Amino acid sequence: MDTSRSTPWPQAANELLPHTLFKLAAQYPSATYAEFPIDPDRIEDGYRKITFAEVANAVHATAWWIERNVGKLREEEKTGAQTLVYMGPNDIRYAVLCLGSVIAGYKMLLPSPRYGAKALVELIESVDAKVMLTPELPMPVVQGVLSNRSMKTLQIPSVEELLKRNVEPYPYKKTFREHSQEPLICLHTSGTTGFPKPILWTHEWANSAGRTMHLDAPTGYDMEQQLLYGSAEGRGMRVMLLFPAFHASGIIGMVLFPLQLGVIPIYPPTWMTPASGVEGTLKALDIIATRDGGVTVDSVTLVPPCVEYLGKRPETLRKLSQRTQQVVWGGGSVSRAASASVAAQLSVLNVMASTELGIWPSIRRSDADLSQTVYWEYTTPHPALNIQFDPVSSSTDGATLYEAVMIRNNGTELDGYIQPIFSIFLDEKERRLGDLFTQHPQNPELWKHYGRADDLLVFLTNEKFFPTAAEQRIASHAGVAEVVMVGTRRPRASLVVRLEDGVGVSDIWDVVDDVNKDSPVYARVERQMILVAGEPFPKTAKGTVQKKALLEFYDKELGALYEGSR
Repeated sequence: MDTSRSTPWPQAANELLPHTLFKLAAQYPSATYAEFPIDPDRIEDGYRKITFAEVANAVHATAWWIERNVGKLREEEKTGAQTLVYMGPNDIRYAVLCLGSVIAGYKMLLPSPRYGAKALVELIESVDAKVMLTPELPMPVVQGVLSNRSMKTLQIPSVEELLKRNVEPYPYKKTFREHSQEPLICLHTSGTTGFPKPILWTHEWANSAGRTMHLDAPTGYDMEQQLLYGSAEGRGMRVMLLFPAFHASGIIGMVLFPLQLGVIPIYPPTWMTPASGVEGTLKALDIIATRDGGVTVDSVTLVPPCVEYLGKRPETLRKLSQRTQQVVWGGGSVSRAASASVAAQLSVLNVMASTELGIWPSIRRSDADLSQTVYWEYTTPHPALNIQFDPVSSSTDGATLYEAVMIRNNGTELDGYIQPIFSIFLDEKERRLGDLFTQHPQNPELWKHYGRADDLLVFLTNEKFFPTAAEQRIASHAGVAEVVMVGTRRPRASLVVRLEDGVGVSDIWDVVDDVNKDSPVYARVERQMILVAGEPFPKTAKGTVQKKALLEFYDKELGALYEGSR
């Protein structure tokens, strides 16, 4: 643990996050805020520790730069109404742009560069953003956006220039009490089933999210999230984060974790595929271990495709287990086979989270045997989330499916704690979350995530099928890289599958046939209804498949598949 920081970490309740940063930078200037590769494309060059003092300086430098280059706002205009757009590499500029734009009176929109220009233009137009900020080398999709929308473009200073530029503090006197409803940042939905939609985090949202991460466990229980960010008595865990900086999980990791928890985020080299993500992380951990005398990180966070990759490669998993004791994943479904492989080697935590809510705090009994499968397959939401589970349907094995519904707290208990999601949906008393669960057959307080309500396939016959379990079983085959089941507005089920090199449909047919035996007739996949994809599937910011985009891309091939099967 960093000896230049406080234990326990100072809480930041009812503070605007820029003030939290400036306070911490004054108290612990040399404390490590985050670690990044010196060159993200050349991990051999090692790591750079960035301090709280450097980040605070960069935030002030960014605010001055915005004022000079975008425009100085009058005090009454500094409400965050005007939006700036940025897409760039995974570096500290995401954090300093978030906070620097706020103190200059603007807000940032951080779109995923993985979407096409059409989706990005619609997102940018929805918030009426007129200024595009770019790094030294603009992301490839930026030109497509600018070809379809007229925007002022500005190149922001480099990381080194922002950290080292000698500037006076930018004036910022706002208080949480008077300005809690102003924007902190604009993110967006995942876009799994359509174009991404903007989601606005206010300062109140961030405050509620911080309170959520500081919730105490009920008597007889422990907080599961201690695996991710430690206990209240000892912050300062070092966490390798593979989530992209533009995603909600990325902003939580790069802004909320250091400021509200004292967690030190550490970032891997640039990665584009699950293989490069996992292998790059291993190289990074080796370099950090050499530098720090064997010490690496307390936990590694992974997106679901990286867990699938890791679960199929025992030697890679063994190497990771020598560098960390804990793996955390979230953002999507992982096959049972991959989960079990990882859980056999490491402590694991499957985190539920969303852009609207942030991280769901979960609990487990203090006397729980963590070697039991139940504790990585199932979760118990913290009672402060006030979640009720409404029965909505049945799974293929006859188990009842429940949708999670969050009921707004009344504000008179838990020291007035209100869940973050109701800082976005201000007028709602309850919110259906769209996440489906099954209940443990013996322990009613345990819930297993089954999938998303919008994953439901509705066939031409109006028969319905949730494909998540079937997709996970097929994905567990070593020869399957990615798979999506198709059926909505179709007469029968089909698969779009990307196979590993040298693998054919006949090699995976046994697992498909096994899944068919457990599926209703209309959801069974015949051999001729398997479409082999030649390219990686389009992904959302959190690494899950953009199903709508995938099906649009293969619409002609799927049409021919169904036409030929008549």
